[in-house]
Amino acid sequence: MQNIKEKISRYFQTMDYVLLILALCCSAFGLVLIFSATHAMNDGSTRYMAIQSLAIVLGLAGFTVISSIDLERFTPMWRLVFLINVLFQLSLVIFGYENGGNKSWLRFGGIGIQPAELGKLLFIFTFAKHINLLRYRLNRVKSLVQLGVHLLVIMAAIILPSKDVGMSLPYVFIAVLMLFAAGLSLKWFAGGAILACAAVPILWQILNDVQRDRILVLFDPSIAPDTYWQQQQSRIAIGAGKLFGAGFLKGSQTQNNMLPEKQTDFIFGVAGEEWGLLGCMMIVIALIALIFRVFYVAFHAPSQISSLLCVGIGSMLLFQTFENIFMCLGIGPVMGLTLPFFSYGGSSIVTMFLALGIVVGVSRKSQQRKMAGLPASETIVMEEETDKKKFRVNRGFFRELRSLLADDPEEQKEKRRITVEWLPKRKKKNPEKENDHMDSSHGTDKR
Repeated sequence: MQNIKEKISRYFQTMDYVLLILALCCSAFGLVLIFSATHAMNDGSTRYMAIQSLAIVLGLAGFTVISSIDLERFTPMWRLVFLINVLFQLSLVIFGYENGGNKSWLRFGGIGIQPAELGKLLFIFTFAKHINLLRYRLNRVKSLVQLGVHLLVIMAAIILPSKDVGMSLPYVFIAVLMLFAAGLSLKWFAGGAILACAAVPILWQILNDVQRDRILVLFDPSIAPDTYWQQQQSRIAIGAGKLFGAGFLKGSQTQNNMLPEKQTDFIFGVAGEEWGLLGCMMIVIALIALIFRVFYVAFHAPSQISSLLCVGIGSMLLFQTFENIFMCLGIGPVMGLTLPFFSYGGSSIVTMFLALGIVVGVSRKSQQRKMAGLPASETIVMEEETDKKKFRVNRGFFRELRSLLADDPEEQKEKRRITVEWLPKRKKKNPEKENDHMDSSHGTDKR
């Protein structure tokens, strides 16, 4: 019993209250906006509020559990998790439910689950471990091909059954920022950008007519009047709010049901109409503060895998936040991505709290290391090869490393330059004891 009390006490001592409070404030404001958005609907706001509140409670429960677990202990299972994620996405082929033109939902009675939402966390977990395994040879073509296949398989598993290209785009953004944080050379990003531009004609043919219209309508509204009408109503609502807004439950676009998907995709339009520019700025500031806090935890993470987990989650939040806001302002395509912590959706809110649970788990691990008197983090390193033939990573990395460091400095320059990264710092040994140990091990006679 005493041990349980100590664990609970340690949990609250190491809790990242900044992240938790920001998430709860965003969720509370989101409930207010959802109530207003659904107030004038035929079935009222009761059902929406009940489902969203239940999802928040479930999310907090998942947040508590996952923030108590050291996920690095489970990283050896990353291949199994990757396979589970692929099968989870492909389950839509058999059990998928079509909603809004995309077959991207699983239905269990009245409960809907969007696999692509939860799949982001599984992808971040597996991609972080994959990068970590390739960390000493990240800038090689073979490594990038492996990571590219990792990403493309997940994207294909999402797009093939659901036809929802928009849900797969956050995965690309997440992968790019994780690779950047891991130290991938900028020349590869430049090459990737060139290849992406060259592949645009091919990718354009893959998109269906509706998806193409969502992009073209940004330049010419007459191409798809129905698609343009959605964003036009959102801009009208935001503009009508002016500085202070029309007031709670007083927005004409919202309460007259002129704003489409107002409780999910266009929840930012509700905030703009009824809470004005100040309300919109509150949302933006709260989400930016939350994202900055996630990246702060990533910067002070105790290991590379933990850091990459946080970077992946921060990337997910960053992409969804600005894509949703740009969509509502009419300067980004309609992609069906929710505004984190604000939009209605059980899968979305649970995923967001689970994601923050992972970040808080990393933050708690850093705090525990400080409380134990250990360094807050391990040392980050990069490697730069000048002669691949004289150094083989697969054959005793640390043995080769020791031999290199023991060589003459001029010989080191000829072989390669290397700095050691993500190796744990060892405690200094007592010199006298170390000498005694060396003497006894070599049979040295002290007489």
